[in-house]
Amino acid sequence: MKATCLVDARNTLGEGCVWDPRDDSLCWTDIEESRIYRLSSRQEVTSYALPERAGFILPRKEAGFIVGLASRIARVDAAFSRFETVTEVEPALAQTRVNDAAIDPFGGIVFGTFDERDRQPVASLYRLSPEGDLRQLLRDITISNGIAFSPDGEIMYFADTPVGVIRRFKVGAAFASLEELAPLADANVAPGSPDGAIVDCEGGYWSARVWGGCVVRISADGEVTDRVELPTKGPTCVALGGPDGKRLFITTLRVRHTQEELDLSPTAGGLFVADVAVPAQAPRLASV
Repeated sequence: MKATCLVDARNTLGEGCVWDPRDDSLCWTDIEESRIYRLSSRQEVTSYALPERAGFILPRKEAGFIVGLASRIARVDAAFSRFETVTEVEPALAQTRVNDAAIDPFGGIVFGTFDERDRQPVASLYRLSPEGDLRQLLRDITISNGIAFSPDGEIMYFADTPVGVIRRFKVGAAFASLEELAPLADANVAPGSPDGAIVDCEGGYWSARVWGGCVVRISADGEVTDRVELPTKGPTCVALGGPDGKRLFITTLRVRHTQEELDLSPTAGGLFVADVAVPAQAPRLASV
């Protein structure tokens, strides 16, 4: 399959796309430009300026969103005008920022950080509970990515992008425990490295392969069943949505491209879309 450019957004670092079932819209971030984008059900695009860079945006059960700003997690209203800090993140580590995230089966959020200065394994993976309690789940990470959950909520996926392995964990009731299982896939499962991910209703794990120019679907037994090609090398995140849940949205980046590469791939940094066979799983909303 081939993805087509839906919005020529020219994002410096497009990331964190998420389907919002409350109004059938899609939101995503341009991390480096400190902006949020929203694509409405009528295909209208609106962008909002943020007080700092944001690694993720997730819809809440209440009005508004939960946003992973560079140094803190905040609740924000639907107009992106009021930001309420829920918790600071790694205040003692100036080189890290918040990166990827997903809503867990219990309404909390799991998110990770990224050492953007030295690219050393000093970052971590956290869970923020609906009550606002922050707990470290994993440490010694360089770039947190690929966070997603199985349809039954019993399996959590995670990838440290430079390592390339897509890891699996069994989630205990109310997230009381986390037990590592055998990996879903190793670094050689597809070109590029694992970035953002989403799991469909059959348990297929869609992995954006940054620098590999594609997105792949990996079945629960580790086999690549589908591959979507892009005209740019930098897919970063994926979301499933649309009227039937079968539209695969893909954010991309423009950073770390030569001018020659941008000339050959002028839509780098755009929002891409492909139609897939298996729909999204039931959407989750954050209770944080």
